[in-house]
Amino acid sequence: MAINLQHRDRQPELMDDPALDELQHRHALRGLRRVNSFSRSTAILWPAITAVAQQLAGQPVRILDIASGGGDLAVGLAERGRRTGINLDIHGCDISPLAVQHATELAVQHQLDNVQFLTVDAIHGTLDGPYDIVMCSLFLHHLPEDEARCLLKRMKELASQRVLINDLRRTRAGYVLAWLGCRLLTRSPIVHVDGPLSVRAAFSLDEVRQLAEECGLSGATLTTHWPQRFLLDWRPS
Repeated sequence: MAINLQHRDRQPELMDDPALDELQHRHALRGLRRVNSFSRSTAILWPAITAVAQQLAGQPVRILDIASGGGDLAVGLAERGRRTGINLDIHGCDISPLAVQHATELAVQHQLDNVQFLTVDAIHGTLDGPYDIVMCSLFLHHLPEDEARCLLKRMKELASQRVLINDLRRTRAGYVLAWLGCRLLTRSPIVHVDGPLSVRAAFSLDEVRQLAEECGLSGATLTTHWPQRFLLDWRPS
C-alpha cells in the first residue's frame, strides 16, 4: 500500500502505551539510543550549546531536555561537555517513570553528576525555570497541533537564551530511511513499528515554520540535517 505523506498521519505508537512490558520498553530505549547515535543528534545540537557557553563565559549552561526518554541525548551532551571543558547542568524530564529510571541509571553508569532526570508531563505538568536552553528531540511529532503549540509556548517561557527542537521531517526519503535504519540498528520490534509511524506523524518544514510563528517564536531559524532531520533554533530578542 502506498504511503501518503502529504499530510500528517498520527497513529498510536507502541512506546506511548503505558502498559508496555518493561523488558520490551527497555529494549526499545536501547534501540533508540543506537538510532540517535547513528543520526548524530548531539552533533546537531552542539553548535548552539557551545555558542551559549561562550556567552556565559564559563558559567554553567543550564539545559532542560523535554521528553528526555532513555536519557541518551542528555548523557551524550554531558559527556561531550566533559571532554571539551564546557560546564553543563542538564535536567531531563519525561512522562514515563520507567524512562526516567532508565535514564538515571545511564547517567550513573557514565559517572555524570551534572545530569538529573525527573518524571513530569511537559504539556500539563509544572516545569520550573528559567533555563539557558530548553530543547526537545524527537518529541514534537508525537503531539497533535494544539499540544504542539502548548509545548512551543512553554519552551519559549522557560528559555532565556535558546529554544532548540530537533525532529524528523515528513518526507519519502525520511520514511525509507526510518524503515531501513530501525531494522538495521536494532532488533526491537517496538522500534521497527514506531520508527516509520513517527515519520508519518512528523511535521513538514512549512508546518513547523507556521507553528513557530503562531507561538511567538518569530525569527526562528530552521536548518536541515542528515538523516532527514530539522533543527529549529530560536533566540529571544
